[in-house]
Amino acid sequence: MKLFFKNLFLTFALLFCIGRVYAQSTATERPRLVVGIMIDGLQQSHLEKMMNSFDPGGFKLLVQQGAKLSNVSYNIVSAGNAADIASVVTGSVPFYNGVVGNRFYNRLSDKVQSIIADDQEIGIGTSETVSAHNLLSSTVLDELMMSFPGRAKSYAVAIQPEDAIMLGGHTAGSVAWIDDVFLKWVTTGYYREGLNRAADEMNVNGEFRNIIGTSWQPLYAISTYQAASKNKNIEAFSYRPTDKKSKQTSATILKNTPAANRLVAELGYKIIEQEQLGTDDVPDMLMLQFTVRTPNEKLFSLHSAEKEDLYLRLDKEIQILIRQIEAKIGVDKTLFFMFGNQTDQHSPTELGENNIPAGYFSANRSMSLVNTYLMALYGQERWITGYYGKNIFLNKQKIEEKKLNLREMQQTVADFMHEFEGVHSAYPVSQLLNMGGSSNSEVNRLRNSVHKNSVGDVVISLMPGWLEVDEKLNPVGESNAIVSYSPVCFYGKNIKAQQISTPYRMSDIAPTISRLLNIPLPNACIGNPIVELTTMP
Repeated sequence: MKLFFKNLFLTFALLFCIGRVYAQSTATERPRLVVGIMIDGLQQSHLEKMMNSFDPGGFKLLVQQGAKLSNVSYNIVSAGNAADIASVVTGSVPFYNGVVGNRFYNRLSDKVQSIIADDQEIGIGTSETVSAHNLLSSTVLDELMMSFPGRAKSYAVAIQPEDAIMLGGHTAGSVAWIDDVFLKWVTTGYYREGLNRAADEMNVNGEFRNIIGTSWQPLYAISTYQAASKNKNIEAFSYRPTDKKSKQTSATILKNTPAANRLVAELGYKIIEQEQLGTDDVPDMLMLQFTVRTPNEKLFSLHSAEKEDLYLRLDKEIQILIRQIEAKIGVDKTLFFMFGNQTDQHSPTELGENNIPAGYFSANRSMSLVNTYLMALYGQERWITGYYGKNIFLNKQKIEEKKLNLREMQQTVADFMHEFEGVHSAYPVSQLLNMGGSSNSEVNRLRNSVHKNSVGDVVISLMPGWLEVDEKLNPVGESNAIVSYSPVCFYGKNIKAQQISTPYRMSDIAPTISRLLNIPLPNACIGNPIVELTTMP
């Protein structure tokens, strides 16, 4: 009997030791800090064209010494940064996570509203009342925070509020973005820490104002820019965000200049320092959003000195940030990942100038014609109550009052929309929602891009080269490509230098990070870990 208990004790002791060794090993293998870098307007072709102009420690470092994925696509229709970012951080699509775009049509209020609008919250430093309540699933950041309650730290810094909220998910300690009215860092009471102290200090000590007060001029001689080879008469530019005489608001100019990127990078590192991110064995996360969009750029074009300069200056910001993290934490303890949103390489105007079929789709004009058509069939009523994001909304109340067949009317509208120039397909919602697993990639992208709480009665798609415009003829959406790709890079802890051409989805990023952190997947995740990054030798 003594021998039995002795062996039992030794067995439990062995298992305990193995458990301790495994736990220690897992903790050691995890990165201490994860830094997400989202770049609005980033394109693969731009990176390739600019690569020889970059410094060694910025974009070049991420691309050449990290894992560069060149075949990663969005499996949703472009509807703004909020939907793109949500797809990345949830490892899912709007069909499950609820984020169908920056804005959506609310049937109850009969208005288009922001996806982050929330009148139950308070703004801190701003009149905007926003939250992540329409994000219906967890994010990789949320899963990290729940895996290490009270120990892990996470923050998000962005130029725009939608980007900040999606990057911060539900559980970030604090998020911050640049307010359009007051031109300072602001946040929402939705997050437990309110406005991060580093952001507050930048507002109070005048550092924010000092950065935006400088004019934006070319970093190098204008003749050295690639744009100069396209335009021999190119002139140096100058923008001053605080110039009240400008036709654009100060915020509009500021948010599309290097000053915005400077502010994000500066606040990001101040948070790392003050909050002591990455200083223990519990992983922390910092999510940052930058931009390479210019105030007056020719849509989607690299052929401007401003666009080049934004890339060159952002390259330096990323280089400085990596060096700062290297000095404080160590790149060998940090995981960086970079991605962009959906963008087109050419505008319809540019395509037309080259005899390539293209055009602009006016939703307002189209819906007016559809309503006129329905009045001819069903009587004088306001049959179309709303349109947004390629979703057409019918007046269900009137349809019910007149005892009409809703599905029949949906099909009538879909059939009529096929007659419009620029429209490729139109689907009644009942048909679309039941077409999961279709072999038609377009159908899958459309279905992925809607959610039952905000979907219309008919969903349309446009022809390649066609772009939707609003009532002021401003472009709506970023890409109408059949497949939208974004450059993706991983660099740092447990990442070896490699070029990966295997096809992946943007929804595969979150499960990859989850696997590298050894935490659960987001609860609506449909993606799979990237094999080349998560399979250890």
